[in-house]
Amino acid sequence: MGTSEEPIILAEYGGLVIAERGPEVILVDRGSGPTEIVVFVLVVVTVVFGGFGAVSVWSAAAGGMSAGSAWLGVALLAVAAAAATAMYVSVNALRRRRGRPLTSFTPVAVFDRATRVYRDGAGAEVAPVDQVRFERRMHMTSSSAKLVAVTPNGTRVLKRGHPFGGGIGDLDAVLTRVVHGAPH
Repeated sequence: MGTSEEPIILAEYGGLVIAERGPEVILVDRGSGPTEIVVFVLVVVTVVFGGFGAVSVWSAAAGGMSAGSAWLGVALLAVAAAAATAMYVSVNALRRRRGRPLTSFTPVAVFDRATRVYRDGAGAEVAPVDQVRFERRMHMTSSSAKLVAVTPNGTRVLKRGHPFGGGIGDLDAVLTRVVHGAPH
């Protein structure tokens, strides 16, 4: 963990990255979940307010509604424009976060295949790699699965998926193959 060499990305899904740096398999969460949820909400607000605003303005211009409805439509379009602007800013923030080097993030977990040890993000030893298994489990607050590492000392959550930016995909199988299989 003391080296600053940029890891090689092996798999990425929903902001969770599995990377390899020499004998180490590094799990990095880019922390983009909350921003992805905000972008989703802003898309919905933009579409709904923009749609209703456009229909209100168009109907008032065609004579089907009163002039008051036109002003309401303009206000709805203004909300849609503000949401679209915030969405643009949020998407750019996501792009910047994804463009940052992995070494700028604290790893969630490090699996050292040379010493056969699983360490947490702070560097504390958790368990021997041979006693770790990776599973996907459902969590009560979401329809998406979470990725966990099952050790003799208990279960550790590595990533909680969410439906707006992605779950965990097949990262449990990738981790199993990379950590317990032959290095690339």
